Amino acid sequence: MTPLPTGRRAASRRAAILMVVALLLLFTVPAVWSAWNAWRLDAVGVSTVATVTDTEAVPKKDPTQFFVRYYLPADADPRRGDYIAKVSEAAWQAAQESDTIEATYLEGKPGVNRVEGQVRSHFGLVLTVLGDLALLAMLALALKFRPARDKPLVLLATADVVRARPGFAVEKDGVEHVVRGDVVRIGDGEIALHVGEGREVRVVLGEYRNPVGYQQPAEVRGRRFEP
Repeated sequence: MTPLPTGRRAASRRAAILMVVALLLLFTVPAVWSAWNAWRLDAVGVSTVATVTDTEAVPKKDPTQFFVRYYLPADADPRRGDYIAKVSEAAWQAAQESDTIEATYLEGKPGVNRVEGQVRSHFGLVLTVLGDLALLAMLALALKFRPARDKPLVLLATADVVRARPGFAVEKDGVEHVVRGDVVRIGDGEIALHVGEGREVRVVLGEYRNPVGYQQPAEVRGRRFEP
């Protein structure tokens, strides 16, 4: 006997969609947070003069990238955090000559700061946008090609309904189905069994009998029936 597909497929699909959404947030939140901090530095940032402790050019011969290491004044950053920033060549040369560099920081949050001539890399933003687009495409495909909802199973009984052990099962045995569950409806010439996960199977009895009472576990064998 081969078990029929159940609500596990829908649960698996929901889990996949949730994972895509989580990855989307994981990729996007840092970029949004960085942009928010940049806006706050422009709007309410406090200017000061930072002390340069080291400068470096990469590579040493014909350098194309320039870095400064610095710390903010004690009144701005009591913990005297050590920061490093990529800057323009002109800002790097000025820092070398004066051992200082102009900086802007958020009051109370000195770790959010930038220095004069700091070079902003758009590489991370480009990766974020590309990653978001890829994840959105995956999400769109998952929504577009979601599996069709299973049609309610209706059986034409091929044997009498029998009492069964408590439990649920919907199995296929060749051209027939074997269904086990609780009797939830008893009608004129038919019954309905609850088979777990909110699913019901309607059974048309035809010439066969149902000796099982309401809300009692039962088992029945039958062929798929299209009313």
